[in-house]
Amino acid sequence: MRVSGLTILHYGADYIGYAIRSVYDHVDVHHVVYTPTPSHGHQTTAVCPETKEQLLAQVLAYDPQHKIRWHEVDAFRWEGQHRDYALSLCQGDLALVVDCDEVWDGEALDQALKTAWDGEARNWLINFTTLWRSFDFCCRDNMWPVRIIDKRQKEGTAYIPKELGDIYHFGYAVRSQIMAYKVGIHGHKGEWRPNWWKEKWEVWPPPRDCHPTCLDTWFPVPYQRDRLPKLMRTHPFYGLERVD
Repeated sequence: MRVSGLTILHYGADYIGYAIRSVYDHVDVHHVVYTPTPSHGHQTTAVCPETKEQLLAQVLAYDPQHKIRWHEVDAFRWEGQHRDYALSLCQGDLALVVDCDEVWDGEALDQALKTAWDGEARNWLINFTTLWRSFDFCCRDNMWPVRIIDKRQKEGTAYIPKELGDIYHFGYAVRSQIMAYKVGIHGHKGEWRPNWWKEKWEVWPPPRDCHPTCLDTWFPVPYQRDRLPKLMRTHPFYGLERVD
């Protein structure tokens, strides 16, 4: 089984190194496709809070086996195009999609890859545990993005069982500066709930019903941070009550 990791990147320095490290031992190569301009659906005149040099330093902070391949593009204005290009670079049997703020548990990833390898579908969907403004609260939902692609197969969709373990999304456990930039370039910017920033993002303890675009979807509940993958214990946000 040959596994290629892929990450599309424009910002995300706080978590990208941890995301890659969480899958590093499970992939043969990991492609990071960076663009200096947003590809998430909206352009902006705002300057990205993170430079290419900052991102590159985090990407290459851990690469003992020289698996990481850095690519730079500036041709895509849509996330789908950006992802398709990254996928085209993957020559392995399985492609593992890892966004810059997604961290896997090693055992869960082992089982997920085995499930896909033994299956007969091209697109394998997973369900995330989303951390909310800290490592002490999480949201759960019924959303299933594609995160493993079996390039041996031409079609078919299947699901990685939730029972394999939590897979973590840290996209809402970020600094407010990053969140403000994220809102400005987000593909669902036009659907953002009015007053979400003041009524949901800035409220602490966590409010109910806090998903930025969907009603009755995210209800933060306490989460034991020591259940996170051990590598997250070295993260600078690990001991914070709230990430600001």
